[in-house]
Amino acid sequence: MMGNTNRQHGFTIVELLIVIVVIGILAAITIVAYNGVQQRARDVTRTSDIGGIQKALEMYRVDNSIYPSVGTDGVGYPLSTLSTALVPTYISRIPNDPNTSLMNYQYVRNTAASGSYGIRISYEAKTACHMGVNNAGIGWWSLAAC
Repeated sequence: MMGNTNRQHGFTIVELLIVIVVIGILAAITIVAYNGVQQRARDVTRTSDIGGIQKALEMYRVDNSIYPSVGTDGVGYPLSTLSTALVPTYISRIPNDPNTSLMNYQYVRNTAASGSYGIRISYEAKTACHMGVNNAGIGWWSLAAC
């Protein structure tokens, strides 16, 4: 008989360690990519939410000739303060930020006569900014327009 050797078949410890390291690297890449996707999805929701509020504000202005006041003009208030003016006539509910730990939406009306307002939005995957009407040069909260 030739070569009657007792060889065991299996993986060496080095081969197993290489496989574990490769799996660990792939898992880390996947987790980082997944977190980025979640942030961008919440940012898209924020933009959509503010689009709905903007439509409701425009309908309010058509009916009342001014944007709603929620307090002192020129001061930012939580978006929820618009509830009395807009819900349920112009919008079914005031949206909350998709990340419940954040209070990112704020509303400000410049003055009744100016016909301008702004909504502050803090994004996760991009820079905070404000949207609104006739507010390009105003720069509320020292933020750029979206």
